[in-house]
Amino acid sequence: MPREIAVSAELNSKKGGIHIKTRIITGLLGAALAITALVFIMSPIFGILVCLFAALAAYEICHLVKIKSKPLIALSVIAAAAVPAIGEYDLLEKLRVPGFAAILLFLFVLSFLMLQRFDEISFDNLVYAIIAGIAVPSAMTCLIGVRDLTKEIAGDGFVPNLAAYYLCFTLFCCWLADTFAYFVGVRLGKRKLSPRASPKKSVEGAIGSVILTTAANVGLAVLFNAFFIGDLRINILASALVGVPLILISILGDLTASSLKRYYGQKDFGKLFPGHGGVMDRFDSLLFVAPSIYFFMTICNAWNIPLFTAV
Repeated sequence: MPREIAVSAELNSKKGGIHIKTRIITGLLGAALAITALVFIMSPIFGILVCLFAALAAYEICHLVKIKSKPLIALSVIAAAAVPAIGEYDLLEKLRVPGFAAILLFLFVLSFLMLQRFDEISFDNLVYAIIAGIAVPSAMTCLIGVRDLTKEIAGDGFVPNLAAYYLCFTLFCCWLADTFAYFVGVRLGKRKLSPRASPKKSVEGAIGSVILTTAANVGLAVLFNAFFIGDLRINILASALVGVPLILISILGDLTASSLKRYYGQKDFGKLFPGHGGVMDRFDSLLFVAPSIYFFMTICNAWNIPLFTAV
């Protein structure tokens, strides 16, 4: 028996090591994808990437909540891809269609479909299809909004790398925060942050995430000020202070998604990213952080609070 226990412990240790290596490799590939998005942030490619991930996220949600109706899934995925496209290419404005009219049309079509397939589509299915088709892609579209708002605030002094900074800052508050929380939690985690929603997340991991991600955000601002944005200067103190609530919002988004997965008895939304899950597993916190930073930047712009200055 002692030998069997030792062998089992050794196998579990090896599996844990392989899992961490897989997470690191996938994380590096994800970083490469993020860099690609940064490079093409002012081109149509950026909008296409957002559309793609929004559509994949919608499909994963529909699959998680066990929606069986293929037409309902298709409508949700199509709507999810369309929302960022509308934001990126001003499609509704070009077609002279009010935004609320497009949303109402989508809701009418879903309601009609539910009535036609009442035995197949529940009201819960309908609600999740709306969340997947409108709410989730709208949150992702805030990345496009942050980019465009940065350009509006900077005016004639705008440089593309400034928009890249705010996208990078947003991703730091999501992905880097999650990475730090994971590794600090593995090493030092003792107290459960939310035992029922996500048993593996710890208070120590969350605290470590806030401290280390804030330090990384400061380093990011210093780096961009020194090399990438010319005569503009990012307000480093503001970035650090704003980053703290965004990191906490990121943790809230992660726990919210974990609650949904646990409710439906699933570990991950999907398997697109080995060791990390699906698109929603990577973008769950972003759905909370991107609208938050867009709201923050809108308020600062309205109240003339400088996010960056010219030298």
